[in-house]
Amino acid sequence: MKILLGFLFTISLLADSCYTVQITSAFNTTQNYETLQKSHYPKGCKLMEIGKSLTVRCGCNEKYIDAKETLSTLQNSYKEAYITTTYRSRFEPTIAEKVTDIETKESNVTVLQKEKTSDVTNKEIAPLVAKQETVIIQTPKKKSKDKKIKAKKKKKSKKKKYRKKTAQTYSYSRYLNKLESKDGIGPYDYRYKFGAQLSYDLAHIDEAENSYSVTDWRRVRVSHSGSFFDEKLFYELEYSFTGPNHYKDIYIGYKDKIKPLDLKYRVKFGNIKIPFSLEGYSSSKNITFMERALTDGYADNRKLGGELLLSKKIANNTLNLFTSVFSNSIDENIESEVDKPGQAIRITDTHKFRKQHLLSIGASFMNRDMKGEDVKFNQASESKFIQEKYVSVRIKDVDKQQKGNFESLYIYNNYSLQGEYTIVKVLASKDNYTFDAYYLEGSYFLIGKGRRYKTSNSTLGKIKPTKETALEFAFRYSYINLNDEGENSVNPENGGEQTDYTLGINWYVNSELKFMFNYIIAEPKGTDDYDGRLQIVQLRTLFAF
Repeated sequence: MKILLGFLFTISLLADSCYTVQITSAFNTTQNYETLQKSHYPKGCKLMEIGKSLTVRCGCNEKYIDAKETLSTLQNSYKEAYITTTYRSRFEPTIAEKVTDIETKESNVTVLQKEKTSDVTNKEIAPLVAKQETVIIQTPKKKSKDKKIKAKKKKKSKKKKYRKKTAQTYSYSRYLNKLESKDGIGPYDYRYKFGAQLSYDLAHIDEAENSYSVTDWRRVRVSHSGSFFDEKLFYELEYSFTGPNHYKDIYIGYKDKIKPLDLKYRVKFGNIKIPFSLEGYSSSKNITFMERALTDGYADNRKLGGELLLSKKIANNTLNLFTSVFSNSIDENIESEVDKPGQAIRITDTHKFRKQHLLSIGASFMNRDMKGEDVKFNQASESKFIQEKYVSVRIKDVDKQQKGNFESLYIYNNYSLQGEYTIVKVLASKDNYTFDAYYLEGSYFLIGKGRRYKTSNSTLGKIKPTKETALEFAFRYSYINLNDEGENSVNPENGGEQTDYTLGINWYVNSELKFMFNYIIAEPKGTDDYDGRLQIVQLRTLFAF
């Protein structure tokens, strides 16, 4: 890892770059381009199109001290200004700019020539012009009045226009901007980003005549990602300081497009998420509730392997096909666990009616060779702090494990509905068993635009609140069944069954900060430890960038 980071740092040093001050930026849209182009900026500032964004940058300095002086003069007017690096060539005039400069110079010359010829006007014409002076003066007055009236009408109409509310920005945002480079650096177009996820939880739990409270860090993770060649070649490194598995996303990948077929593809190799289920494949930062549903009891987490994604857009539909082969994860290899290879496939079809109105359905299948090892399934009632897992089953001498999943998601403006069903078949030496689980959840944004879904990789997207922030209310019903008599009805397994009802409230302060509240009623049944009702109240502060 040190060698890789050293290599990337060397590339950034070799780039023909300079220090500049960025005073503003926006998404690269026609409306934003016209707005920024019409705006007036200090001398030495230039509007640039860089990838998917528009930026205004001022000065191209050899030394950092010179850029710092420029920053001090601009910060009074532009509080979000900060120093960054960029290509020196970005400040050189383009061919189009040079042509326009020549044209303006030529037009100035012709104007001067016309003025000279007008000075040499025939003296005989002068008295005629003098006679018509009254007429010439009167007509412009009428036109000027009309122009003033039209100008006033335009001003009034401009006031009525709706202005899109942008997301909130805080003082720390300029420091976060320093942790990433959206502009390509050097001949290899290198871009990078440092990130982190900090989740601190507080929970109060009432279970089986036992009541207790607990606070702890749920997740503490750091990450670094980067890309080359217009983001075609990419990588990610993520490490967790909490939980049993410390090595998270550690992979390298490549993505491009097969133009004759209009088919996009992406390949990844390393410690990756297995493409199985919507909630399981999505980031924990973007799920609606603090913990995943009871179906997560069958999850396999990350594994060491490869993945291929093929994506095809047909009219308003996006069809994605994921295939993967994998083996033990990095953490499992460190623990010297028996190698258990497997294969997975996931297919999704997303129909987009319009913006913030879509329907996505999908299915997944996974097969894994267990090499005679034991298989254990359990659930902690959608809380990582609960002391007892009442529904639990352990099967010995397992040959194979097969899983199937069906998923669906519907988003209509501020409303959303999501559900999944998972079925698991365990082929053991003594018997074969089948278990299942499912959930259904819905949410409504009282404030904000609603949930987001990334059709490019079939995952839940990050909520981006406006200046009014975002407030979401959600409810989930989930169920898991770990009881089965077996196909031969000789060695039944009674792991119990459980139903959970979860109420969630999420307050998205900005793109990085989120406060979450969950109230869970869990009802385990048919277990050896407890048949009754559990109540869990959880609070979370999540800061991620």
